[in-house]
Amino acid sequence: MKAYIDDPGKVYKLCMSTGNIKEKQPDIELIKSIKNVAERGLEFIKDKAKSVSKDSYEWTFVFRDYYESLRGLVEAYLLFEGITADSHQCKYAYLCFTYKELELNWEFLETIRLKRNAINYRGQLLNYTDWKALQLHFELHINTLKKEIERKIA
Repeated sequence: MKAYIDDPGKVYKLCMSTGNIKEKQPDIELIKSIKNVAERGLEFIKDKAKSVSKDSYEWTFVFRDYYESLRGLVEAYLLFEGITADSHQCKYAYLCFTYKELELNWEFLETIRLKRNAINYRGQLLNYTDWKALQLHFELHINTLKKEIERKIA
């Protein structure tokens, strides 16, 4: 398994050269719908997390739902620009390389992508400490993207 994080510019160039990043017609209703699903997912998991014990491995699923909500917001943001990509990594690389003014953290995005893959494809579980180490960064990235999407919709 790949356990290191490549430079976002290198990943961006690879994604562009292999055709993984594609143009797509912006669709405001689809963007609104994806944003809505992401926000509803966050509301659900925040409520559910209140009852998760600190010694439980159910933090794995809190992480995974936050990841999916963040990924959805990334998808919605890129759709405004008429961009889609075949992989999460290519979406994140495009976002970080092209929209540096958003100040999103490439290392964080790659770290959570790799953790999500470890959960989904190798059965890794996360505990409360693992989750707490990532929660603030999730909140910052989610809030930044929600704010930018709302600004673009208005």
